[in-house]
Amino acid sequence: MHQKPIIAVDIDDVLSRTAQSIIDYSNERWGHAHSLEDFTEHLAGMWQIDARDAERRWLEYMESDFHSELPVIHEAKQALEKLKPHYTLIAVTSRRDSLIPISERWLDTHYKGIIERVVGAGIHGRGNANSYLLTKAEVLKDIGADYLIDDQPKHCIGAASVGVRAVLFGDYPWQVGVELPEWVSRCGSWGAVTEYFDEL
Repeated sequence: MHQKPIIAVDIDDVLSRTAQSIIDYSNERWGHAHSLEDFTEHLAGMWQIDARDAERRWLEYMESDFHSELPVIHEAKQALEKLKPHYTLIAVTSRRDSLIPISERWLDTHYKGIIERVVGAGIHGRGNANSYLLTKAEVLKDIGADYLIDDQPKHCIGAASVGVRAVLFGDYPWQVGVELPEWVSRCGSWGAVTEYFDEL
């Protein structure tokens, strides 16, 4: 049987509205006044605290009701249901390995039967203060991914550097003004993602 091409799909801000949820939680819990424009994966920098405190805050958020009730991007489910017959869909996340079970439960609730498995890219949770600079390139190579759908330009650029075609998903403040290589396409919505794969 011919093996289906693999699409690696990010979770945060591709399948779920995570950045806004983190902003809302941290504004309510720690008295910040951030908006989506302020969001960065470098949480310690955004919160102006040290890496260890940022780590504690992130884990608290992940174990909170805010995360368990993380809003779904509904168009994603419809689009992935269309892609599933033709592709193997694997969630590839930057989240630390200890949070994979939480991620699997959330996906099982909202994307049951669509995502084949969850793979951690091993970026966060290993005590590296510069982990926010790392990309998913190596893990994409390891799983044999043909495509990546991600909201973070660095992961799409990293994918292209190892021969994986990437879709930069969404219309987020952290994507503005980024130069993208030839193998990266911008898709502002899941409708555009569906069209991208239809045209291949």
